[in-house]
Formats: sequence, C-alpha cells, structure tokens
Amino acid sequence: MKLSIYQRANPPALPRSSWTLAALPILLVLAGSSTLEAQEGSFSGELMIGYRNVDIGGQELKYREDLNLEDGPRLFELSFELQPGEGLNRALDVLRFDLSGFGGEPFETLAVRAKKHGRFDFQYDRRRSEYFYQDQFLPPELVSIPLANGGDFHHFDFERVQDSAILTLNPSPELKVHVGFDRYQRHGESTTTLDISRDEFELERPLDETQEVITLGLEYAWSKATLVVQGRRRDFDNGTEILLPGRSLGEDPEDATTLDFFFLDQPYEAESDEFTARLVARPTKKLTVRGAAIFQSLNLDATSQESSQGTTFQGLPFLTSIAGRGEIERDVDLLDLDLSYRLDSRWTLVGGLWRKQLDQEGLFELATGGLPETNAGVWDIETTGVEAGAQLAVSPKLTVTAGVRSESRDVDSAAAGELAPGETLGEEESHDTEQTGAFVTVGWRPAKGARLTLDYEDTSYDDPFTLASPTDGSRLRLQGRWALPKGWSLHASLMDRQSENSTSGWDADHFQADVRLAYHQGRFDLALGAGRVELDRSIDQTVVTLPGFGGGQRLDFPIAYSAEADFFDVSARCRLAEGWTLGGTGRLYENDGSFPLERSDLRLFAETEILEDYRLRLGWRNVDYDEDTFDFDDYDAEILELGLGYRW
Repeated sequence: MKLSIYQRANPPALPRSSWTLAALPILLVLAGSSTLEAQEGSFSGELMIGYRNVDIGGQELKYREDLNLEDGPRLFELSFELQPGEGLNRALDVLRFDLSGFGGEPFETLAVRAKKHGRFDFQYDRRRSEYFYQDQFLPPELVSIPLANGGDFHHFDFERVQDSAILTLNPSPELKVHVGFDRYQRHGESTTTLDISRDEFELERPLDETQEVITLGLEYAWSKATLVVQGRRRDFDNGTEILLPGRSLGEDPEDATTLDFFFLDQPYEAESDEFTARLVARPTKKLTVRGAAIFQSLNLDATSQESSQGTTFQGLPFLTSIAGRGEIERDVDLLDLDLSYRLDSRWTLVGGLWRKQLDQEGLFELATGGLPETNAGVWDIETTGVEAGAQLAVSPKLTVTAGVRSESRDVDSAAAGELAPGETLGEEESHDTEQTGAFVTVGWRPAKGARLTLDYEDTSYDDPFTLASPTDGSRLRLQGRWALPKGWSLHASLMDRQSENSTSGWDADHFQADVRLAYHQGRFDLALGAGRVELDRSIDQTVVTLPGFGGGQRLDFPIAYSAEADFFDVSARCRLAEGWTLGGTGRLYENDGSFPLERSDLRLFAETEILEDYRLRLGWRNVDYDEDTFDFDDYDAEILELGLGYRW
C-alpha cells in the first residue's frame, strides 16, 4: 500500500574520507603497539567490535523515529591515547582519539585532541546524527491511499553533521590565542503541505543547509585584570526547494482542484560578523568590574522563483509564474557593565547597566508579470536596563542577596505591504514596553558538604508587544546538594515559573522537581532519580462568525493543553571478583496530560575478561512505547548486542 509520496531513503553512505579517517587510528594502533614497547612513553587504548540484533513488535515507523538502531556488525568503540616519553622528540605531550557509533549509527561522535603543555592545545570534534519522522494519525485499517498516510503530511529524513575545531596557542604565560572553525550541515529529504485553491497538497522539500563559522580571539591576563577579545565570521546558505514530483489530486480528490506541476525555488544566503570584548578587573580589593561589548552585523540575500499549473476549485485552468528577490540588513550593539563593591566583611553592593540597540531594514520585491511590488520594513529597537542590590553575609553559613531591576524597550517601526516604485514608507509606529522586577537569592550551608540555594524573581510588564507576551511573571528555584557519609550523596531541585497576560487571558505555568540519590563505595555504584514536570497553557480566544454563518456572533473558543509527566530512573554497576562486571539502567516516563503515554527503557549488561587484555560484553535492552489514547502507534523493541573488546 502506498501511504505517502515520501519514501525513506537508505542511510547515506559514509564519505570515503570518513572511512579513511576511521582507518587511520586502527593503523596507528597496529603500528604503535609494536614500536612503542621498545621506547619510552605509553600507548594505551580500547577497541570493541560486535553484532547487534533488533526485534521490533508494533509500529516500526515510531521506533525509527525514537531509536533507529539497526541490525548488523558494529564498531561500538575505539579509543587510544599516546604519551611520548622523555627520550623521544616530543612534538606533543598527549594525542587522544575517541570514536563511537561509527558505521551507520543514528548518532556518531569523533574526537581528536593533541596537546603540548604550555605551548598549544588542539581539539577536533565531529558529531553526525540522523533524524527521521513519519508519524501515523490513523490506524492502518482506516488509511486511505488518496489521503496519503492518514493525516500527517509532514515527514523528514535528514542527516546533521557538526564539525568543530579549535587551536589554542600560548605564546607567553599571560597570552592565549584561539583560532576556531565550525561547520554545520543538514542534508536530506522532507515533505510539507501548501494550500492551493482551497485544497491541500503534499510536496517534496529537500533539505540543504550549510553554516560555516571562523573565530579568532585572544586572552590576556594582567595581575588584576583579564581581557578577552574575539572576532567571528558566519556564512549561512540555505537551498530551499519545494516541488511536486507528479500530478496530484490533492488531499480531497472529490473537488476539482488539481496540480499538474509545482516548483518553488527559494534559496537565501546570510553573512554576519561579530566582534566581542570582555573585561574582568579588580582594581582594588573591594571593587570588581565586569564589562562586555558586542557588535554584530548581518546581510541576508534571498531569491524566489515559483511556477505552477493546474485546475482551480471551480474547474478552471490556472498558470502561475512568480519571481522575487529580497534583502535584510541588521546591526546589533550590546553594552553590559556589572559592578560589585565590598563595603565590609558582611555587606557587598552589586549593580549592573546594559544597553542594546537593533537597527534593521528589509525589502522584498515580487513580480507576477507586471510592475514589481515591494514589501518593505524598518525596525529600530532600543533596550536599556539597570539593576541594583546588596548582599549580606548574615553568618559564615548564610548569605542573602536582594535587589531590583528595571528595563525599558522602545520600538519604532514602519512597513508597507505594497510599495510602488518611488513610494516611501508611511509614518512610523512607536511602542514602548516597561519591565520592572525584584529578585532575592539565599545561600545556606547548614552542615559540612551541604549547600542550599534559593532564587526568586518577580517581574511585571507594562504594555507588552504582543498578546502572547506576559504582563506578569514569577520564578522560584530551589537547589540543594548534600554529601552524605559512607559514599552517599543527595541532590534535589525545584522550579516553579508562572506567566500570564491579563489582557488576552493567556496563562503559562511550569513546575519541575527532581531528586537524585547516589552511592559509590568500592566496587559498587548506585544511582536513583525521580522527577515531576507539570505544564499548563491556556488562552481565552474569541472568534467572530461570518455574517452568513450565525450573523457575526462572538463566540468563546478557549485553547488549553497540559502535561503531567513523571520520570524515574535507576542505574547500578557492580565489579565482581575475577574480572566480572554486572550492571543495568532503567528509565520510565509517564505523561498523564493532554497527550497521555508511557515509555520504559530497560538495559542490562554483563562483561568479563577473557584471556589477557580481552573482554567479552553482552547487552540486552527493551524499549516499550505505549500511547494511552490510541494503540496503533505503539511498539515494543528488544535489542541484543554482543561485543568483543581489546585493551592495550
């Protein structure tokens, strides 16, 4: 049965360069283990290969969305560390390589580090991940071929790769120089929907995004001050396309609307520069100054080309050809200053000032055969703020900090929906928002190894910019740590955040509590955790009916949803005699709110040493996903892994 025009592509073959990169450390292992034995220094590492078997019962699409682990041989782990000895020509002190999830896994990581103490430090990280989504809204017996997959027309199957490299040089003990390069790529397939002539059509939307960032910075430390200066250049390319692979009758094949072809090409490029300077200084024993200045600029260029052909809902033919271009220029300046002055052994004054300025101009020209129409907008947003407070050391174990905060935001904007050639923007609109609030922080050390922190903030907004912005908000956060005797430790946290807009009737509440108990003694490790999250969102929406459908009546249309989620987890590890290690983890998630479901994840493993430097590992995992409202999206997966490892 054809459920959708979307078809999951095979996992993309790993680039040949990646295979070469993976083979390099293996060659180093073979070469290094035989040569370094006769030389000073050390060469240690670990390799584990094996096989995974996956048995899925239920909805395989949901399993692939959540886990996407596949059968077959696997390279589970590879790592080594090289430390040349004193007798060698030491170009570096440490070379470390770590690789996990290699060979088609949904999450793959690679890390390389080379370091020479006091001279340089190089770090390279590569993270590759696969994302898949194709949910089912209807049970299989109700799926209709003309209606694609039963209601969900938005799917994706893409790969995201992040490369990050940074080199730190130490020309002198006071000076550090940083050179960095980051690249983010997202490539794959997806589908989306567009409303065309009173019908909805499912269209292909290939994903092609690349962002590259070059960073250059330096850090210099004097006896009483440290200065950090950094420049960053960011280039972003997005090749957005939306297309119809073939003729379509739309979501409702009973109406007259059809599409013979549709193509939308909408790529855009963005270039931005950022300069940052940060200073931390203690000119006197009592005064501490922290300052920052950030300057950003952005230039974005976009083009658009759309063409389509089909039949309208009235049965008439239509043909479109639209072309456009747009650009945005933005400048952002941020200045921030924090001060701390110690009056005596008990009292300390704290304060801060900040100012942020955003200037943006943008336009988009659209041509449909006649003169181009221009949509333009100008934004000028200025934000200034100040806070002041005091800290009191009530006792050596109790500290209280309290203060007030005020911030104002002035927004000037002008826009034109259809700006003809030679026409200027209309009169500017101004909007001012005031924010005032207070904060209290309490730090308490009731006993040795114990610490309790309480933070409370209360904020009000005068004339917020949108009806979805709060007019009042508060946040309470409580955190505690306690190092108990005989290897036990306890950590607990609580957070309660409330926001509301009195004009629109919008409310947003967020409550979260976590507690964790851990034990570490000798050969045994144990950790227990529990958490609770409650989310509530509601708004008093009002709709007005059309004159032909009830005579323009005003009807209440409240919108509300909630989540009441419980989290439980346990992990244990025991190192037995004669090289045996047993352990496991268990996680349970249960949501009783608007979207009730349960998900359990249980893992067990056993590991033993065989022969010299070899180890055998057996792992079992069970994931049970259960939606309470419907059962056609449920699955139960069992995963069995067998690994053979070698340590040197």
